[in-house]
Amino acid sequence: MTENVVEDQKLSLLALLVKALKRLFADEAIPLAGNIAFRTIFSVFPFLIFLTSLSGFFGSADLARRVVEFMLGVAPEALVKPFAAEVYSILTVPRAGLLSLAALLTIWSAMGGVDSVRVALNRAYDLKDQRPIWFLYLQNVLFVIGAATLMLVVALLLVVLPAVSQFFGEHAPDAFRPFTTLDNLRYPVAMLILLFGLLVAHRLLPTTHFRLLELMPGIAITVLVWVVLTEGFSWYLRNFNSFASTYASLSGLFATMFFTYLAALALIFGGEVNRVFMLYKSRSPIPEKPRR
Repeated sequence: MTENVVEDQKLSLLALLVKALKRLFADEAIPLAGNIAFRTIFSVFPFLIFLTSLSGFFGSADLARRVVEFMLGVAPEALVKPFAAEVYSILTVPRAGLLSLAALLTIWSAMGGVDSVRVALNRAYDLKDQRPIWFLYLQNVLFVIGAATLMLVVALLLVVLPAVSQFFGEHAPDAFRPFTTLDNLRYPVAMLILLFGLLVAHRLLPTTHFRLLELMPGIAITVLVWVVLTEGFSWYLRNFNSFASTYASLSGLFATMFFTYLAALALIFGGEVNRVFMLYKSRSPIPEKPRR
């Protein structure tokens, strides 16, 4: 074992990433990512239904539309265009109160994506979840409610932004000029939301709560891969889109599912990277992980 420890201490960053990649396949991340992609797509519309119900509780049913428009403006047009009409149709339908049976059913449907991410991260961190089932369901519910609340808070900020912009435009135009339009803030705000969401997922979903600094390498790699993936996949759809010829009218759906699948792989890979780095820093051997 001593030889393995010494060997691991001499590993380069590239070698550590290769080990994380091998762990990714050993943990059967390909079917896991497919599960996350399916359950995420399956839970999007129930989540939007709950979001519209919750926006009424915030005092303005228009908040849900604002935050969805904001997020659709950030996402690649080729991926969101097939669903845009259906998304807006959901947002325009009045919803019952938060305590209605329909609202509870939509929360239950939206929990699937959270549960899949929890299973994948536990496997990446070599953890076996032995928490009671009631706790896991409660955690999933709180994540759905928390995500919707966060989006509506962002929507409130988007409502306040024009007034703040006008105030500073009148009193300090030179200092605030770079931020007078929403387009200048769209991507920084989306990046902050993305980082916060990943940090919360890695921090709270696994059965063991790791320190924030231990989670940052994998989160940074996930964000980097997502940015490259978004640009690369958008470029591919614009120039070499074979989905249209293969899946006909369903090409938009399959393109979105494939993109979500690749994004899920990047998420799991971030957990594998963190686990490899933890073992490396603790001077523990990083053995080859057998396939499950």
